[in-house]
Amino acid sequence: MTADEIAWTQKLQSLDARRARAFWALDLKVLDGVYVPGSSPWQADRALLSSYRDQQLRVQGLRIQIDKAVITRRTPTSIALKTTDHLTGGQAVDRAGTITRLPPGAPTTRLITLTISRPGQPWRIAAITDA
Repeated sequence: MTADEIAWTQKLQSLDARRARAFWALDLKVLDGVYVPGSSPWQADRALLSSYRDQQLRVQGLRIQIDKAVITRRTPTSIALKTTDHLTGGQAVDRAGTITRLPPGAPTTRLITLTISRPGQPWRIAAITDA
């Protein structure tokens, strides 16, 4: 990976860490800083997190490893990254404290588009599609 791709991988890792905090805290508002509100991935994660909230099911230690990231398109306010990643850790904790380890995931290749509304604003995920 180039230095630029490493920097964008770190940006994605930071967003993944925020997402993990949302799933531990069951806090829907945290997702607004990860995704563009109203976007397809925002809607999907909000629906999943809402389901977990209803069940009082938290996800602890959610970790996704990014194996590869290649910049495929860039404008001043958006960037598309072709990534290969997989789930490496995490566990579900129910209201009684029962822990269920999440199985490691198989590597998946996706196209992730990040955007900013204007320079200086935080980058957020606008789209995630299979690549």
